[in-house]
Amino acid sequence: MSVARVTNVREVAPDPSIAKAVGRHHTFETAIADLVDNSIDAGASRVLIRFLQNDGATTGLQLIDDGPGMDSAQLDDAMEFARRRDYAKGDQGHFGLGLKAASLSQADLLNVYSRRHGAVAAGRTIGAENPTKIGDLDGDDVESVLSGMRVDFPLGSGTVVEWGRPRTFLSSTDERDRVQWLEARIQALRTHLGIVFHRHLASGEIAMSIDVFDVGLAESGPARRIEPIDPFGYSPLPNDDFPARLVFDIDGSEGAGIAHLWPPSQAGLPEFRLGGRPGSLAQGFYFYRSDRLLQTGGWNTLVVERPDLEYVRIAVDIDDLLKPHVTINPEKAGLELDSDLRHALLEARLQPSGASLRSLLADAEARRRESRRYTKQPVRLVPPGRGMSGSLREAFDDSVERADGPPIDIRWTVEASESPVRIDLENRTIWLNSAYRGLIAGSDLADNEDASFVKALLLMHYSKYFEGSYLGAREKTEIDTWDQLLTAAVRDESARQEKEMRNGDQ
Repeated sequence: MSVARVTNVREVAPDPSIAKAVGRHHTFETAIADLVDNSIDAGASRVLIRFLQNDGATTGLQLIDDGPGMDSAQLDDAMEFARRRDYAKGDQGHFGLGLKAASLSQADLLNVYSRRHGAVAAGRTIGAENPTKIGDLDGDDVESVLSGMRVDFPLGSGTVVEWGRPRTFLSSTDERDRVQWLEARIQALRTHLGIVFHRHLASGEIAMSIDVFDVGLAESGPARRIEPIDPFGYSPLPNDDFPARLVFDIDGSEGAGIAHLWPPSQAGLPEFRLGGRPGSLAQGFYFYRSDRLLQTGGWNTLVVERPDLEYVRIAVDIDDLLKPHVTINPEKAGLELDSDLRHALLEARLQPSGASLRSLLADAEARRRESRRYTKQPVRLVPPGRGMSGSLREAFDDSVERADGPPIDIRWTVEASESPVRIDLENRTIWLNSAYRGLIAGSDLADNEDASFVKALLLMHYSKYFEGSYLGAREKTEIDTWDQLLTAAVRDESARQEKEMRNGDQ
């Protein structure tokens, strides 16, 4: 069989439709983190994320850094989809798409202004409609933009990435909505960047902050500093075996990570909750590349995530040994391990004990069981019955003294009234109005043992009314009062949810 010879090789720029497809899985927070990666790679020591406001509306965003900046040729390389620069060993960049993909996933217009020492200021622009077409910005105008930046650090050199016509920003004209949306974005961004870059921030090599700039007044509000949030930021207990070195064999060499069992007594720390998430969602592996966090928990199919393992966290740095076995997703917010690395991690062992990963997980389960032992208090409550999980009924038994009377069921039912709760002494039941099930339990399809937190509060509050055989005038007045307050509460929460749904449809 004959083989045709290659007569010519040429590079072909990507079709605009392909360029539009990249970055679709970015969230607002991961897109900003991708831009911060570029600033860190450039050697910036200060990064400011600035929301631009005009007449109360958030109309754009800038990321400003004090790095060395780019000249015209470097800026061309950074803006081209078909160009992938050579990365240094410690660089955060990976695919050569971050600046464009991250920005155009959120906005219809990307402007970049940059000034390098000894070079003329340069600027480029790309629109989402034609992402492979790059526009040159007037050098004098770029110089004017950079010179007019009102920041609290020197900007003799540096780069400004600007998002124009953002698609993911709030459209509502309601002032309260605008304030609430912007505050939520700022807090989410502070949390995400604080976690992802916690090593860089803690080392002091870079400082990050967020402010809001009023375009009409040409003034910014106070900057909010982004603080590091270390997923391993607990105080080790005396005589504890953790943190411990976890070693594994891969490609004939030894890889290593650090295994942690978070102390239950410190489970209230922000570093454990990681932005308010339940600890059970933050268990598992934390993979880093050049001190940048790429994966915040998860077991990568090694074991099944379960509440019993909520105190286990394992830090692994992706070095040259592990790099061939890891696939990083373009948003740098997760990764996949090949079968060789998964097998190696399953066979990992703790040092100096030599205990296995399975032993580590067993220790975590034991620590969690121990942390959930309850001390009986001199409080009397009628015990719960149906509608409560077995573990919650056990917690009641272990924590309080049992009051007289059969258990109280807490069940869902269809009610003709608007009242969210009805007390039924004859049937020993607290009835919950199923019209509010989605609001209370988070889903209309939850099981019979759902909404544990709300049910426990109701049982603690209404238990005393079930200790007698009838209700007196005072008790009836109290129950009517609680009914009015709870009805007002569900009305308010329902209105909030309807408002959020309307805003989401805009």
